[in-house]
Amino acid sequence: MGYYENPPIIQPSRGGDIVAAAIANAASSLGQGFLAAGERRREEEREHKLTIQKLQDRKNETDLLYNEKISDWASKQPTTNEAVDAKVRKIVQEKIIKAADSRILLLNETNSKKRQEYLKDIRDADGFLNSTSSLAKSIAEQTATWRLSVKGSNVGVPGGHVVNGKDDKEIDDNTDVLQVLGGMTQGYESTSVDVSADDNGDGTLMTIKGTRKNGTTFEKTINSKTFNKSEEEGGEGLLVPVESLDTFFTQATEKVVNKKGEIYPGYLSGKTYTVDIESGGDSGGGIGKDQFQLFGGQFLQEDAIKSEVRKKAQITAAGIMKADSPARLRTLLNYTLEQQPGFYDKEFKQKTPAEQEKILTDLLVNKSWERTTKELKSTSGIKGEVERQLWWNPSADIKLKDKPSLASLKDEKEDKPEETTYKADNYDSIITGYTPGKDEDVQEGQIKYRTRKKLTDNLNQLSGNAEGFITREELFKIYDQAVQSGKTTQKNVDFAKEKFGNAQVFKRDGKTYRPITKYNLNSAAGRVRLALDYTANESERKMLQGKLKNAKLKDWTEANPRKQNETIEQYAARANKSN
Repeated sequence: MGYYENPPIIQPSRGGDIVAAAIANAASSLGQGFLAAGERRREEEREHKLTIQKLQDRKNETDLLYNEKISDWASKQPTTNEAVDAKVRKIVQEKIIKAADSRILLLNETNSKKRQEYLKDIRDADGFLNSTSSLAKSIAEQTATWRLSVKGSNVGVPGGHVVNGKDDKEIDDNTDVLQVLGGMTQGYESTSVDVSADDNGDGTLMTIKGTRKNGTTFEKTINSKTFNKSEEEGGEGLLVPVESLDTFFTQATEKVVNKKGEIYPGYLSGKTYTVDIESGGDSGGGIGKDQFQLFGGQFLQEDAIKSEVRKKAQITAAGIMKADSPARLRTLLNYTLEQQPGFYDKEFKQKTPAEQEKILTDLLVNKSWERTTKELKSTSGIKGEVERQLWWNPSADIKLKDKPSLASLKDEKEDKPEETTYKADNYDSIITGYTPGKDEDVQEGQIKYRTRKKLTDNLNQLSGNAEGFITREELFKIYDQAVQSGKTTQKNVDFAKEKFGNAQVFKRDGKTYRPITKYNLNSAAGRVRLALDYTANESERKMLQGKLKNAKLKDWTEANPRKQNETIEQYAARANKSN
C-alpha cells in the first residue's frame, strides 16, 4: 500500500482553530453590532418622537395657560379710555407671546445666561399684567368718584374727596388727569393719552397731555408701579378722602353734652341771667326792630369744657400723627378742620413733630367747641362781670320784648271810653312789669321781685292808699326790725310758712297784713285783675276794663311766638282770634 493509498491522518494545527474561531466570533459580533445599531436608531427615533410630543404638549399647555391669563385679565380689566385700552391690549398681547415662547425654550436651554433672559420675559409678562390691571382699576374708580363728587358738590367736605398733590401745580395737573380720563373734557382745547411699557418691562407708563381753554398746557406721566405702591403704602393716588370727625366730637364731649343736646350742670355758670340777644328778624309794622330776651340763662364754662375735650384730643392727635400719610394729614388739616388749602404746607409741615401734635390738638379742641356752640345763642358778655363772648344754655327761655307794634294787634273797632291818663299809665306799667335794660345783669328772681314792686306801687296809687299794698320782701324787713327791737321773737321764716304761706303780695288790714293769693301775679292778666278789683273809683274801673284785653294779649304773645314764615297780619289775626 502506498503513501497515497494509505495516507497518514493529518491532525489539524491549533493555530488554525484559533483563526477559524476568531473569524466566527467576528462574524457573530458584527451581526450583533448591526442589530444594536438598528435598535439604537429605533430608540433615538422613539426618543425624538417623544421629545417632539413633549414639546408640542408643553406648547399646548403654555398656549392654554397664557390664553387663560389674558382672558382672565381682559375680563377683569376696567375701561379707562378707548384708545388707551387698545394700546394696553396690544402690549399685553406682545408680552404674552414672548413669555409663552420663552417658557418653551427653557425646556431645552442649558445656557444659564439665556435661561435668565427667558425667565425675565416670563416675569415681565406677569408683572405687566398685574401692574396694568391695578393701575386701570384705581384710575377707573377714582375718575368715577371724582365725577360723582363734582356732581354732588362733595369736593373738600367731610364724606367727599379732594385732589391729591404736594403743591398747587401737582393738584392742578392731577385734576386735569381725572377730568380727561373721566371724559370731562369740556374745559380743554385738546387732550391725548398714551401708554407704553416702562424701561424694565414689567410696568406701564401712562402719559396724559392737554391744552386748557385758557391756553395753558399740562403733561403728566403715571408710572403704574410707583402709583400702585403709593396707594398700598397710604400715599393715596389722584384723590384723597376727606374724613369726618363726628365720632371724635361725640366721644370728646360725651361728659359735657347729653344725648338730648343739653349741657351738664358742671359746665354751666352757677348764676342765671336775663340778657338781650340778637334779633332773629323784624316783624315790621312798628317802631324799631324786634328785640328778644333770654331768661334764666346760664352761660357755658368755656375753659372747663375745653379742658375736658383736650383729654381725648391729645390721644387722637398722637394717633393721627403716627398713622396718617402726609396726603391724609394735609386733607385733615386743610379741609376736615377747615384751615383752608395751603395751611398744611405753609403753617404745619415745617414744624417739629411735637409742635405739629400740639397744633393738631388745639385745632381738635377748638373745632369741638365750635360744634358744641354752633346752635346756641351768644352775647358779647355781661357788663361788669364777664367781658368776653358768652354762649348760653339751650334750655333758657327766649321771649319777644314788648314794642309799640303790639298796639296794632288791638281791635280798633271796639268802642272804648276815654281813659284817665294817669290811671291808664298805672295799668300800662302793671301790664309791662319790670323790663331789664340792655346791659343790665339781673336774675329771673330779681325780675319777678321788681315786677311785684311796680305792681304794689301802682296799686297804692290806684287805691289811694300809699301804704296799702306791700311785697313779701318788704314785709320781711318789717318783721326783721321787730325781731331786732325785741317787739317779737318770731322769725320771718316761721312767719312766712305758718301765717301767710307762699303769698308774694300783702294788703294792710288794720295792724296786720293779709296775703293776696287768688291772682297769678306772674301773668299780666292776673296783675290787671288785681288792679281792677282795687281801683278806687268804680267808673274808672269800667273805663279801664279794656286794659285786661291788652294784658291777655301780652301773655298770649309771650306764650305763642310768631311762627316761621307767618306774616304780621296773620299773627295779628291769630292773636285776635285767641283773645
